[in-house]
Amino acid sequence: MMLLSATIFLFSCKEDENKSVNADEGTYYSIRQFAQDQWNYNMGAPFVILKTVRVNGGKVDSSYTNSDTLNWGHIFDLFFQCDISDPSFLGKYKYSFFEDEEQDTYDVFYEALDEDLYTKKFLVTASQENKLIRGIYIEASEKTPFNDKIVKLYYKPMKRIQIQVTDKPLFGKKKHVVTEYEFIR
Repeated sequence: MMLLSATIFLFSCKEDENKSVNADEGTYYSIRQFAQDQWNYNMGAPFVILKTVRVNGGKVDSSYTNSDTLNWGHIFDLFFQCDISDPSFLGKYKYSFFEDEEQDTYDVFYEALDEDLYTKKFLVTASQENKLIRGIYIEASEKTPFNDKIVKLYYKPMKRIQIQVTDKPLFGKKKHVVTEYEFIR
């Protein structure tokens, strides 16, 4: 119950924004709800985005796009695959809550207790002053007989999205792709 109370207190700055726990169902932080809140809040506000892609640490390929033409579905899908808010995940993550006085933040950290879970680490950082989300960092991995895939996601609201995907195939070369979206407002 302390988990639910601490998390509700931490992220209950607006009625339907930044919900981390549904008290009736007892769930962990919902990346889906947060994404929906961000989408609703920023819908219709056009802005330019600088997209950069680096493969295996090589040359950077960059291009400008805008919020109206960006493939949000692909980005959301990567984050949604890491969502741990379903009640079936309760008890499968070690939960930590701590204050960082130096950074003036509250931090909620979930760490997988079972190595077979896709989402391994999930960190939500919020401002102590206004309880708004400052950043979300997620690590996930999937092992198959033919490939190990590691995914690292970072979102700083309306500033930056970073997606790192590392594929280590049983045969062939390792591929590490870093894609960044910098919001230019």
